[in-house]
Amino acid sequence: MGLFDFFIKKKAPPPKLDFVEKRLLPRWKIQAPAKIKWPTAKDYLPCEVRDLNMRGFCLVLSEKLIVYNTRAELYFNEKYFFDIEIAVTWHKEAQGQQLYGIKFVKVRDSDREKIYQMMKENFAGHFGKYQ
Repeated sequence: MGLFDFFIKKKAPPPKLDFVEKRLLPRWKIQAPAKIKWPTAKDYLPCEVRDLNMRGFCLVLSEKLIVYNTRAELYFNEKYFFDIEIAVTWHKEAQGQQLYGIKFVKVRDSDREKIYQMMKENFAGHFGKYQ
């Protein structure tokens, strides 16, 4: 350290950026309990859907998935049932839970309408909010 080093301006660390949504179709933040069943499973697994849009959702499970591209049955509130084809696009583990980014591979038009109806009925406070 030289005699005049204290006059040199130190670079400030870059500011932390807020979360920036990169999806073309942002997801609704719902954090809803649900249950899911894989074709090879006998029983439904309890899960949580943290966010949802017409192209996919974030799925939270207590166990790791074995098959990443498959069909699944997803239930919300015992009223809404979706028979969907999915693909896992990302996975991370946080606080002992498994988080998966799920993309709909094939969704029938009738299921898209049910998703929209479910959002309007059960998550009206979150409907239209993408935070």
